[in-house]
Amino acid sequence: MQCSIRLMTFNIRGAIHNDGKNVWPNRARLNVDTIKRYDPDVIGFQEFQQPNLAVYRQELSEYQYSVGIHSGNAEPYEYQAIFWKPSRFELIDSGGFWLSTTPDRYSRSWNTDCIRCANWVQLRCMVTGAEFLHLNTHLDHRSEEARVQGSALIVRKLEEISPQGQPVVVTGDFNCTPGTPAYCTFVEAGFTDTYLATGNEDTENADTFHGFRGDEFWKIRIGPGPLRIDYVMARNLEAESCVIVRDGQPPLYPSDHYPVLAELTVAG
Repeated sequence: MQCSIRLMTFNIRGAIHNDGKNVWPNRARLNVDTIKRYDPDVIGFQEFQQPNLAVYRQELSEYQYSVGIHSGNAEPYEYQAIFWKPSRFELIDSGGFWLSTTPDRYSRSWNTDCIRCANWVQLRCMVTGAEFLHLNTHLDHRSEEARVQGSALIVRKLEEISPQGQPVVVTGDFNCTPGTPAYCTFVEAGFTDTYLATGNEDTENADTFHGFRGDEFWKIRIGPGPLRIDYVMARNLEAESCVIVRDGQPPLYPSDHYPVLAELTVAG
């Protein structure tokens, strides 16, 4: 018997930025409505901050969550939070580590611009008993060395915390496109890019970052190819579908990134 998982990764652009019309109070309702419309069972959030949590506690009360350890260089910190529906999954274990040479303490390495971290939960399907581990992260936006070393650290840590052969999902904003070294670290470790694995292609407008410009972003983007930098990477799970969710009410958008939604199955 298989367990189905509807899983979303979503960089929500925090809550403290001066984004003009798209400041958090103006787009919070649209952000929540987008999540509710697609009704994910599990969500990995990036750039998650306390004002976001205040809204989600009220509006997404059907979820339990692990905020995990914090990242960022100063307050207000960011969290790579994970939400899940307790009606479908129970928490078995959770943890986190920083992306540095000293991962057990709040620290940074490899010329990273910001202190970065990864958080994880191990969940069990209430119906089938199937278990999987979900790790959520946000790699550095400036230092390729930090992205490469951070992704390699994640792969090593997963070998420590995840039993051999256990289904694992890694979600996050990798701040790099397919084929780059950090991306390839996951592929070489046996992870599947669920977007490509389910028949999608990196066409010109396959951006996941859009800078609050929506479908117009690809027309003004600098550089070749789409800016697809948000991923659902799966190992020992079957990917049934994966879509970039392009909701918006211009000039308002749920975030400056589009969420990515994948349908996965794991054997019980």
